[in-house]
Amino acid sequence: MFFLRRSLATSATADALAIESDSGSPAKEFKIMSGVILSRPPIITPEQTAFSKAYYHYQSELYKRMSWTFPYWFYYPKGTLAENEYTRVQPKLNEKDPDVLFNRDRNSKQDVVFPPRSVQRETEESARIYAKIVPNPRTTIADEENNIRSLERKLDRTLYLIVKRDGESLEWSFPATTIESGENLESSSTRMLAQYGGEDMNIFLVSGTPALYYKDVYESDGKYEGAKIFYLKSRIFNGLFKPQKESGIVDYAWLTKEELSSYLDKQYWRKVAGALSKQ
Repeated sequence: MFFLRRSLATSATADALAIESDSGSPAKEFKIMSGVILSRPPIITPEQTAFSKAYYHYQSELYKRMSWTFPYWFYYPKGTLAENEYTRVQPKLNEKDPDVLFNRDRNSKQDVVFPPRSVQRETEESARIYAKIVPNPRTTIADEENNIRSLERKLDRTLYLIVKRDGESLEWSFPATTIESGENLESSSTRMLAQYGGEDMNIFLVSGTPALYYKDVYESDGKYEGAKIFYLKSRIFNGLFKPQKESGIVDYAWLTKEELSSYLDKQYWRKVAGALSKQ
């Protein structure tokens, strides 16, 4: 797995993250963990709002009315058969009208009428040039199938990776792991992503500074009273998250911010929502 990271990042170790009480005695023991908010940024521009569509339509119509007349004499040279064919299909306007110039009413946009082309004379290249541009659909097969494990869905939104691990009450959360001795947040997060999702990912760590802190208090009596998790933000550029056999990952999903709210525990969601992008 290939990682990029910024310089001047923090390098807090597990020992440095240990917290003591005001009296100087060790505080109640919490497990120190690092987590990753791994996201896939939007691939296409967002869907336009009704206001945006109306604005761009207005600008387009305004441009057409202010633009210069179509220079038919360049494409249909004077005295040629092509000019005769072009002139034959044009609407006839009153040339005595001062607002009519080159057979165009300058008070409105010019709708250019082109003469029909002969199929016999049309070459493969000209057919490609004149072919109507059809944009690709904004939805994919993954959208139609609601495949939440696919990165090829919700192309205009940010997707976040959440996992469900065996032995953790099977609750959804961002991936996290215990910081081992000698590790810092970055090295621990890098190791975790490789152990959980394999090497087939191109990852960029945005910063070594935590973007989110979450304190999880355990209900059962055990060695630790809870966990203090420091989350780093990261981006995936290409590759796939493939749960490894020894990772304990039983399920995973790539979801938008709105979708996360229905998957994550309510208390957990309230803590992490502010660190997520609206788009």
